[in-house]
Amino acid sequence: MDEVMIFTNFRPIYIFFIIIQAISLIMAISQKKQFKPMNEVAISSISLICLAVSTYLTYQIGILSDELAIGGDPVSFIMFIAVVIMSVVNFLVIYLNKKIKNYVLHS
Repeated sequence: MDEVMIFTNFRPIYIFFIIIQAISLIMAISQKKQFKPMNEVAISSISLICLAVSTYLTYQIGILSDELAIGGDPVSFIMFIAVVIMSVVNFLVIYLNKKIKNYVLHS
């Protein structure tokens, strides 16, 4: 039973990354021309760091489940997939915002 508790200790970290990604996504979508609380580089860096750390955590969960001869944690894996999807969406929103901004400026 203690082996299962190891995986539940990783869940708050994934939840924290999902919250960070959601805040970054809201800020990327709601950026105005005059008021930019965060630029594209900051949001991209935050998304990349969250993605890298969650990938490392998922890798460590795989190693722990292999060493302890138990199954992995499906909830943590689903949270990892959510972090990956939100990172990709953040990058797409930033790219599309930049592309639309360039299109408006050159029209």
